[in-house]
Amino acid sequence: MTGMLALPEGCIAAIISFTTPCDACRLACVSTTFKSASDSNVVWDCFLPPEYSSSSSSASSTTRWSALRKKELYFCTCHNLIHNGKMSFWLDLPSGKKCYMISARELYIENGDSTLYWVWFTIPDANDTKPWWLPDYRFPFAEVVGRCDSTPFEIGGKITTSLLSEMTTYVAYLVFAESSVQNVDDGPVEVTVGFAGSCNGQSRTIYFRRWHQNEDDDSFYPKKRGNGWVESELGEFFNRGDVDGELLMTIKTEMMERLLVQGIEIRPKKE
Repeated sequence: MTGMLALPEGCIAAIISFTTPCDACRLACVSTTFKSASDSNVVWDCFLPPEYSSSSSSASSTTRWSALRKKELYFCTCHNLIHNGKMSFWLDLPSGKKCYMISARELYIENGDSTLYWVWFTIPDANDTKPWWLPDYRFPFAEVVGRCDSTPFEIGGKITTSLLSEMTTYVAYLVFAESSVQNVDDGPVEVTVGFAGSCNGQSRTIYFRRWHQNEDDDSFYPKKRGNGWVESELGEFFNRGDVDGELLMTIKTEMMERLLVQGIEIRPKKE
């Protein structure tokens, strides 16, 4: 470490730019020299997606971001609405990889416009009292959808792979609120994650309740997110980044009633 301290600050910054955002924050605690280098625009410009970096003409001309240092900009890229407000984008802070949430309105939902099967809920304003049935909701989408029938149905989502970080393994999750009814039938759920036009998609059976859980297969059952919502893992995939394609995610099930769907989340797999 002493040898590195003898280097010019610009060289230290260049070296740190080859690490990760988490490493840069740790190195900032080493010394004042490392802090100055770790906080520099040279470092954080490398962590930002191309659309936010200095090489992007659209980013450099956007008044909203122009006054921010690159490190500040990195931590501001959280739940930004895209695609006419039907998707949300943010960065995984430790790795700098891109994450997305596809809203319920952007999903294909079988009979989604029929009030016999689904009910759309508008998220209350911040000043309104939260209804008893709605978990804590801090996501920017305006609507979620609830299932009011227990007959079989299908949900599908898709995302263009060019939006994702290259050479990254991603995991897709359905984010929903569990039914409060205890005697509903919890049947198996068939899910598939794969690229459009490919026969190599990942298919498996999961459950939206933990009644059938075996200690050896925890990934097949929902997990609490800490705010009243839960997530079920649909599958994982590796995005090489060399082919511009479309990732498809489908869910087919005989579902419990009163399922409340927020959307499908796609984020990097934790190592």
